[in-house]
Amino acid sequence: MKLISQTLYALVALCLLSACTSEESTEIDTLANLETTIEVENNIELAEEVLDVLNDYRASLGLSALQWHTDSENLAVGHSSYMVAQNAASHDNFYERAAILQENGADMVSENVAYGFRDAASVLEGWLNSPAHKQAIEGDYTHTGVGIVMTETGIPYYTQLFIR
Repeated sequence: MKLISQTLYALVALCLLSACTSEESTEIDTLANLETTIEVENNIELAEEVLDVLNDYRASLGLSALQWHTDSENLAVGHSSYMVAQNAASHDNFYERAAILQENGADMVSENVAYGFRDAASVLEGWLNSPAHKQAIEGDYTHTGVGIVMTETGIPYYTQLFIR
């Protein structure tokens, strides 16, 4: 049983996808995850912890702290909810989220997603072990929104949007 748990943890830890930036591709997806009629709740306590450990990491590099951005949080929560419904981590519809943020003044937008990490420190560590995710974390951004939605069995799906 211990081997199965370790194997499952290793598989979950490998679930990180490439980070997206608004300048990477022109592929357009549907707007399916931007509109919802059900109320989804952000795990705000965990989201704030993610921001705290991320800002501590940025400070260790001499980078400025990211400020919380409510519009980014709302889009991130919507996407995390979408990933829960799809039962898969993805960057589906990133360009639509980026366009919404850019229409409201953002110069640059990037996104990190993950799932399965049980705490803020472990998701940050996972992202830092991925060059594309690390680039977003260390990027020249000023604001961020974190959306974490839990599955019925308690597995967290993370979306973090970075903007400048």
